[in-house]
Amino acid sequence: MESNTQPSRPGFTLIEVLIVSAIMGLFFGGLFITIQSALKLVADNRARLSALAVANNQIEYIRSLSYNAVGTIAGLPPGLIPQISTTTFNNINFTRRTLVEYIDDDADGLGMADNNSITTDYKQAKVTVSWTRGSENFEIFLVTNIIPRSIETNMGGGTIRVNVFDASISPLPGVDVRLFNNSGTTTVDVTRTTDATGVALFGGAPAGANYQIFVSAPGYSSDQTYVATTSLPNPTKQPIAVVAADVSTMNFFVDELSTANFNLYTNRVENKISLNFATTSDVATSSRTIVTGGRLFLASTSGSYATSGLAYLRAVIPAPLSRWYSIVASTSLPGLTGYRVSLFSQTGTSTYTIIPDSDLPGNSIGFTGTINLSTLSPITYPSLTAAVVLTTSSTTVTPALDDFTVQYIESETVGSGLALSLTGSKILGTRLDSSPVFKTVVSSTTNSLGRAVFSNLEWDVYTQQVTGYDIAESCPAEPVSVAPGITVDAYTVLAPNSATSLRVVVKTGLGLPISGASVALARSGTTTSLSSYCGQAFYTSLTTANDYVLTVSAPGYLPVTINPLDITGDITQVITL
Repeated sequence: MESNTQPSRPGFTLIEVLIVSAIMGLFFGGLFITIQSALKLVADNRARLSALAVANNQIEYIRSLSYNAVGTIAGLPPGLIPQISTTTFNNINFTRRTLVEYIDDDADGLGMADNNSITTDYKQAKVTVSWTRGSENFEIFLVTNIIPRSIETNMGGGTIRVNVFDASISPLPGVDVRLFNNSGTTTVDVTRTTDATGVALFGGAPAGANYQIFVSAPGYSSDQTYVATTSLPNPTKQPIAVVAADVSTMNFFVDELSTANFNLYTNRVENKISLNFATTSDVATSSRTIVTGGRLFLASTSGSYATSGLAYLRAVIPAPLSRWYSIVASTSLPGLTGYRVSLFSQTGTSTYTIIPDSDLPGNSIGFTGTINLSTLSPITYPSLTAAVVLTTSSTTVTPALDDFTVQYIESETVGSGLALSLTGSKILGTRLDSSPVFKTVVSSTTNSLGRAVFSNLEWDVYTQQVTGYDIAESCPAEPVSVAPGITVDAYTVLAPNSATSLRVVVKTGLGLPISGASVALARSGTTTSLSSYCGQAFYTSLTTANDYVLTVSAPGYLPVTINPLDITGDITQVITL
């Protein structure tokens, strides 16, 4: 019996099909990418050659003009050429920018040292052609010099030199300087960028008055000249005039913008706990130290003091506690002696854990002078224990700790929904009644946290004003200084508006606040308070009088007395110890 079975023929398995497909995909994928890159290169070259043709055409047009006609409309020098124009070539849209400016050739001296005082030796034209393809921007430029056929001339014009500085009076390059004048027969409106020396030169400006200058840069403040108006009849920096064959110079100042966060409180109850060492109970445990006569000393043996000693003071446990404020230590330090204070949290009666630097910067090394506790969380640290290390390099003398005062805030209420106004100190000019017109006056409303944020703020010194309130305390001290390019956090305590009040600011000769200073105001009786961490004390609802006596003192400083002190209205008295 015959069989109908046919012999099997070899074929492709599924794995072989997948492998072949992958190889083909890689091959054709690479080929596609290669073709795509080649097409992009061809398109880019075509666009660049087209742009070069557009730029060449503009250069040839400029060269065909007479020397006097080479210039831009509303530019310097003035002429027939638009500063910005558009054109289409080979189905590509191009933007064409033309800059014509005078060049001061160094062959006959530069600037004020020019031999013939003519800084407009010849003209230079720069043509920039830009275009966009997809999301990419491209540009090319060509430059040509235009030389006068006769001897150089200033054509009745002069030069404006603009010097731009930052807040530290250093030259500032890369800043845009716009020159504008529409009071003559033709309008001048041209922008230059300051060079590496912070200078922008405008040569060949027609002689005349009323040239306005505007200086600006992204992320920077601005400065300018001002034309007299009804609201600013007497501007300090008025438009500049150009004198033929002369150089007119003006200086301007701009710098980085800043941000200021003002935190307002309508009520604050401050308190303090003082350890005055009247008894040994102010010291929890100690080694080589002793309390006597209301002071903490190094212990001595046969009249010889220990070279160092350690004392853990009793724990400070405020109640209620809203926020830690500061610590002020009053010390007596003969030569060759010193002290350090570090803060600890306490578990039980004898277990001390040092507060890490992440919570209190510098604590591991120890502090001298006033200690800022504002960063310390009252939730994490409801109580504090201070460790005091006394040292001496001579066994015949000892340092002494006379008083240890912890200042804190029992309670405070944020000032939400309040209208805060800031007024800078820079003045644009005066009104007809000689009152100043300030450059910066800005307003904001505090949010639910009592914070008002002022961004893009020019560097200046700012005074705060809140309707219906007096400034009882400002930290940093009022007026608040805002430097360029920083973020400032300011804290302000408000008091209900009073017709007569006194705010005392106590500071060192270097301008640093003195916390814990004794501030005594006397007239019919004496009112004494302790200056805050920001070195301020506030008295409100005072009687208008000219016979007050103000006395301010602090350990280590000579006291200051003002007698008499005239208090009329809201007064801020700065005391430098």
